[in-house]
Amino acid sequence: MADHFAFRELRIRQPGKVLPGRARYEIFDPDKHLLAVATETESRGVLKSMIGLVPGTRVLAVETPAGEPILLVRQDSENNLLAALTDPDGKPIGKIRIEFSRRHYTLLDDQGQVAGRAAGDLGATHFSVTGAEGERYAQIRKTWAGLGKELLTSSDHYTVTFTGPVSPSIRTMIVMVPIVLDMTRHGPY
Repeated sequence: MADHFAFRELRIRQPGKVLPGRARYEIFDPDKHLLAVATETESRGVLKSMIGLVPGTRVLAVETPAGEPILLVRQDSENNLLAALTDPDGKPIGKIRIEFSRRHYTLLDDQGQVAGRAAGDLGATHFSVTGAEGERYAQIRKTWAGLGKELLTSSDHYTVTFTGPVSPSIRTMIVMVPIVLDMTRHGPY
C-alpha cells in the first residue's frame, strides 16, 4: 500500500456549507498542499439534509487531487459503530470500531486484530492514538475553523500529528479517525 499520508502532521478541513448535500473532507500536508479529498458518494437533497436523514450506508471515496482512488470508507447502517476501509480494488485495509461514547475508537488491522486505539477527552476535541502495546502513534485535535464556519456551519477542522513510526496502513486508519469521528459525532450533513 502506498503511503499517501507520509507526513509528520496533516490537516483535515471540511469546506463550509450551510446546507451541504454530502460530506466532504480535504486532507492537506503541513505546507497546505492538498493530498486527498474524501467525498461521500451519495448526496442528499436539501430537505433530507435539513431534517437530518442520512442514507443507511455511508460511503466516502478518498481520492488524490488528480482523481486517483486511494481508498473507500464504508459505514453500514447494520453496524453503524464500525467503519471499514478498503483499497480501490476492494482489499481490506482495516476497520475503525467506534465505541458507544464516540470518544474511543479501536483500530483493527486487515486480519481483525487490534492495531491501535484512539482515546478522546470529555469534549472529544483531543485524542491520543496508541498502538496495541501502548506505544504512542499520534495526537488528533479538533481545531478552530474560524468565526464564520463555527457560527454558521457544522464544518470542522482537525490536525493529526504523528509522534511515532507507523506502517502505511495504520497511518491511513489514523488519518481516517477524525473523519469517522466527525461523521458519527457531529454529522449527519
